[in-house]
Amino acid sequence: MLTVAAVVLVAVAATGLAVLGGDPVPVYVAVALWGLGWGGVPTLLQTAVGRAGGEAADVAQAMLVTLWNAAMAAGGVAGGVLLGWFGPVSFPWSVLMLLAPVLGVVAGARAHGFPWVRARSRQVAG
Repeated sequence: MLTVAAVVLVAVAATGLAVLGGDPVPVYVAVALWGLGWGGVPTLLQTAVGRAGGEAADVAQAMLVTLWNAAMAAGGVAGGVLLGWFGPVSFPWSVLMLLAPVLGVVAGARAHGFPWVRARSRQVAG
């Protein structure tokens, strides 16, 4: 649930930047929402990957760190290309386009990738 909330906060921040990016106050609010949204994601992912990895948690953690760093590098390259072709105004719109599949993956991972979360929430509710 926290990961879904994180994606939604970043989507709200990106929307604010896309629509109201020329005014400083909405930019500060968007930066705060973005930080709240993504600030805890690495910890959430490390916990989830460690639990899902079971006995191979160390391998899963290494894969997570490697993929995270590769994604950061690819994002830097993509951001440079976007900046060169379309300018900084393209960033929030690009983030919004990328967040659509991210929300689907995050929502699907809750149900399929980490079944103990569903099982535990049923125990608490029942």
